[in-house]
Amino acid sequence: MAHSNPPRRAHRGAAVALGIAAVLALPMFLPVAAHAAGAEPLCPQQQALRGVALDPTPALSESDPHASASIAAGALPPGVVLAPNGPGSFAFSGVPSSEGEYSFTVKVTLTDSAPRSAECSVSVTAAPTISRIQGSDRYDQAARVSKASFSSSELIYLANGEKFPDALSAGSVAGVHGAPLLLTQAGGVPSQTKAEIARLHPKDIVVVGGPLSVAQSVLDGLARDFPGTTVTRIAGADRYSGSRALITHPTFGVPRSPWLYLATGSSFPDALAASPAAITMNAPVLLVDGAKSTLSAEEYGVLAALTVTGIRIAGGTSSVSTSIESTLWGGPWTVERLSGSDRYAGSVALNQVFTSAPTVFLASGASFPDALSGGPAAGHASSPIYLVQPDCVPASVLRDIARVKAKKVVVLGGLGTLGKGVDALRSC
Repeated sequence: MAHSNPPRRAHRGAAVALGIAAVLALPMFLPVAAHAAGAEPLCPQQQALRGVALDPTPALSESDPHASASIAAGALPPGVVLAPNGPGSFAFSGVPSSEGEYSFTVKVTLTDSAPRSAECSVSVTAAPTISRIQGSDRYDQAARVSKASFSSSELIYLANGEKFPDALSAGSVAGVHGAPLLLTQAGGVPSQTKAEIARLHPKDIVVVGGPLSVAQSVLDGLARDFPGTTVTRIAGADRYSGSRALITHPTFGVPRSPWLYLATGSSFPDALAASPAAITMNAPVLLVDGAKSTLSAEEYGVLAALTVTGIRIAGGTSSVSTSIESTLWGGPWTVERLSGSDRYAGSVALNQVFTSAPTVFLASGASFPDALSGGPAAGHASSPIYLVQPDCVPASVLRDIARVKAKKVVVLGGLGTLGKGVDALRSC
C-alpha cells in the first residue's frame, strides 16, 4: 500500500559543488600573501562560539626565532589572546566572551626583513543550547528519537538494531520519505518499539533485511498486533544487494534522484554522516564493497535506474577505493569525494551542503547503536549529523557548528556513549 507522505524536496543550494573536503582536514587559516622566505602572518578561525574555547592556532606559518607577532590594529574578541607559544612561535587561544564581528591586523615583525601583515576577522555567535535524547537501550533510543522528531507518520522503516548494515541502508531512504527508522531484535519487537509504532499508527511498516536479520515471526506478529497495517519485507542476499533492493523498490525506495551517495558497507561512520546530507538532496546512500576495484553491474544498474547525474563518495580511499572512483569518472555523471583526515573531519566535509542549520545533531563516531536512528530524524529537520569523540567535540566540528550558526545541539545517546564533555562542547 502506498503511503501519502511525499518525498522531501531537495534543500536549497544543496547541489553546490563541494570539492573542499581536503581543506576541511586542515586548520582554517592560510597565508595572506606571498613574501620572501620566512614566517608569514596567519589568521585564526573565522567563526567561533561564545563561551567555547577557540581552537588554538599558530599566528606564524613556521617557527622563526627572528619573528614576533602582534595585533597592529583592531581588536581580538574579548577573551582571546595572541601570545608566545614556544621558541619562535605565537598562537591564538582563549575563550570568546562576547558576541560580535571582530576585525584586526596581525603584524609579524622580523629582524632580517620588512614587517608583514594580514587582515583578519572573527565572527563570534552565541553558543547553542544543548539537549540530549537518551534511551535505556538502542531500541528505546530509536523510539525516543522518533517521538521527538515525528508527530505522526503513515510509514515506518524497521531494521535490526544488533548490527548496522540494514539500518544504514534504511536511513537515507526513510528520510527521503519523511519517515522514522525504528530498531528491532531479530526474534522479537521490543516493547518500546511496539509502543512507538502504536503511537504513530502507520499504514505501512517496511522491514529491512532478510529472515536472519528479522525473523518471519516478527513480521507475522506485527501484522497481528497492528491490524490494518501492511507489513512489507525488503531484503537482499547480503548488505549490498539489500541496499540496492531497498533503493530501487518501486513503492518504498527512491524512484529517481539526480544525486547518489556511495559509502562503504563494512563500517558505519561514513554512511551515517552522509544520510542527512543525502536526505536534503532527495538522494539515497548506496552501500558498496569499497575494497573492490569497480562497482558491480548491479550497482551500475542502480545508477541508471535513478538517472543519476552526480555521485558523491563518502569517506577516504580506505573506505571506497581510488579504483572505484577512477572507473566512475568514465560515466555520464560528475564524481566528487567528500572526506577528511578522520571520520570526524569527514562528517564536516559531508555537511558542507548545509549553508545554515538552526539545529545540529551529535553522534558517536565510535559506537553505532545510539546513532542509527538519527539520520532520518536529522534529515527530517534539515539538520546535519556530526560525529564526535566519546567525551569531547573535535575542533573541526566546533568550527562548523559556528559556521552554520546552530542555535540548538541535540546529543544522541546516553552518557555511556557520549560523556559530559560533549554536553559542554569541550574541544579536542
